[in-house]
Amino acid sequence: MLAVIDVGEIVDYCQLLLTNVTTRPASAGLPDTRAGRPEMAIKRRHRSAAPARIRRKDLSPPMEFGGDLLVWAAWLYYEEQMTQEAVAESLGVSRATVINLLQEARKRSVVSIAVAPTHLQSVGMARRLAQKYRLKSCLVVPDSDPRLPSYEKIGRAGARLMTQLLAPDDVLGVAWGRTVLALSHALPVMALPHVSVVQIAGSAISTEDFSPEFCTSNIANRIGARCVNLHAPGIVSRKEVKETLMAEPSVKEQFRVIRSCNKVLFGVAGVSSDSMSLLSGYLTAEASRPYLERGAVGVLAGRFVGRDGRPVIGALDDRMIGLTLDELTLIPERICIAGGAEKVEAIDAMLRGGYATVLVTDEAAAAGLEAPSLRASDRLAGRRPRRASGRAGVMRRSAGA
Repeated sequence: MLAVIDVGEIVDYCQLLLTNVTTRPASAGLPDTRAGRPEMAIKRRHRSAAPARIRRKDLSPPMEFGGDLLVWAAWLYYEEQMTQEAVAESLGVSRATVINLLQEARKRSVVSIAVAPTHLQSVGMARRLAQKYRLKSCLVVPDSDPRLPSYEKIGRAGARLMTQLLAPDDVLGVAWGRTVLALSHALPVMALPHVSVVQIAGSAISTEDFSPEFCTSNIANRIGARCVNLHAPGIVSRKEVKETLMAEPSVKEQFRVIRSCNKVLFGVAGVSSDSMSLLSGYLTAEASRPYLERGAVGVLAGRFVGRDGRPVIGALDDRMIGLTLDELTLIPERICIAGGAEKVEAIDAMLRGGYATVLVTDEAAAAGLEAPSLRASDRLAGRRPRRASGRAGVMRRSAGA
């Protein structure tokens, strides 16, 4: 008859001694020659120090679990979200025993593991949007937590994505915005050598809970990168002021770095009164009105875009400091993070213009982008923007426009 040895003890013993354990007949006992071996002394000390374990057959599950040990273990692990070590301590068994219990619970269908339908739905949406707009990749965030605003959920998802996209020696351009700021807060600490994070659009006046410079500085601090903020207003008072600033050596150097970006991160703003582009003070309703009359439906990187994806040009463009939309499309990898049902038209315009290669959005926006009213002109999707006509009939591409 073989001696009964608890599986958990075998695992613990193997981990302690890094040797194989062999069972022996109980009647044979241990030879005297083994009694003095160091590993046996270690085993005895280990057993005396460890808490006494209960044999599985002697366990008595609480009444609410119907006397079923598997249900008890599964409840503690899956419902109360205890670690395997904590479950083992609660049951008085080894961690290996807990692993065996959880495996048996799945085999007996006590536990059923499946991808939540909401996640399956979001995956399907993402694949369809990627195909429709010819995106390299798309991530749709499930609307599973109503407590968080849309920009927070998208920012967190975007942060997880950026950990996969960023690489050493990258030059990441960043256009400030509320969702981008949320991403910067959620980005985990990383160590990426020789990375630069640069602001691609001029600044606006900071508010109590928002500052454009925080978007770049937060990201740079999280990944240990060099931070290059654009120390100039997004819109200046006169064309001559812009020309003077653009002639400054420090600003020229900043634009040299900006134009070397191989990746860019940006959001999309609508044109309603509660849009971040207006709330931040970057734009005013009066200054925006001529653009809206020309068909502008959104703002990205500080520039207006029309429903067909083309840039909309107006009087402000001669006074804007930052990358133009044409220059934006020259950057190889372009990550857009934007969502919300109120931004569907703006996001659709951005995607039709071909400004993004990667999109992170939410289910509300994804559902709107899939709506029949947006499918009639799918043939326009993914097209690179053509030059828009402005007041002089030709879109200006002066340095730093």
